[in-house]
Amino acid sequence: MKNLIFSLIFAFILIGCGNGSRHHMTLNDKNGFDTTYDTAKKELKIIGWDKPYMLFFFSTMCGACKSQVPIINELIKEYDGKIKIYGVMGDTTGYDGDIFTLKEKGISFMSTSAPKSVSYLSSVVGGVMGTPVTYIFDKNGKKIKQFLGLYPKSAFENELKLLLD
Repeated sequence: MKNLIFSLIFAFILIGCGNGSRHHMTLNDKNGFDTTYDTAKKELKIIGWDKPYMLFFFSTMCGACKSQVPIINELIKEYDGKIKIYGVMGDTTGYDGDIFTLKEKGISFMSTSAPKSVSYLSSVVGGVMGTPVTYIFDKNGKKIKQFLGLYPKSAFENELKLLLD
């Protein structure tokens, strides 16, 4: 009996860790976005997007995050159609508070604060220990680079140029 229970629990854990797609509700785009994660290859793919992208983790009270946002917004304008940037707000204050934060910080890129999405995306990148932290992924969803802290635009551009050439 113990073996049967253990086997069932183990099966449920494996099913839960599978490569199924996940939907991420966003604060500023009614469609949100969907991802799949291949645990063997460690690739996080954005469904419907086959180009490089970035995940930008930030928090509401982070001064460096606020300073990083204009740089991220510039990258979006300059690399329009070549990359996408998704924001992940780690410390939700509720829908209205989160919308206020996006406006206050001038965040124009698609962002989520849904606890399940934040937890999932944080887990996929190996854990987020501080903000701001930005991850660059190649077109296959492979994590290429991590930037912890405030970085100049040129640091991101150097990595993006390598991926886009």
